[in-house]
Amino acid sequence: MVNQEITPGFITVEFLGIPKLKAGVPFCKAPAGSLSSIINNLKIRFPKLSEEFLPSPSGKSHVLYSLNGDYFLNDPDTILLEGQQLLIISADAGG
Repeated sequence: MVNQEITPGFITVEFLGIPKLKAGVPFCKAPAGSLSSIINNLKIRFPKLSEEFLPSPSGKSHVLYSLNGDYFLNDPDTILLEGQQLLIISADAGG
């Protein structure tokens, strides 16, 4: 996980795997708020990531979302608070 300085009102987003390649950066800041609002913000800022965030026909996303590297998030209404970290990981990552 990236250890970044806390920016008031913002979270740190870290991209891992394919999302990192498509974003072109390893991390960025995003306004704190619901997972869905953060994802929508990132879709606008990183258009190449948009297809990764959109569910496949089976309804599954191509990425996983982890809060502070502690646990995975599934609820789009989950609120992320100032200073927290959202990791965006390729769903097919692992070994």
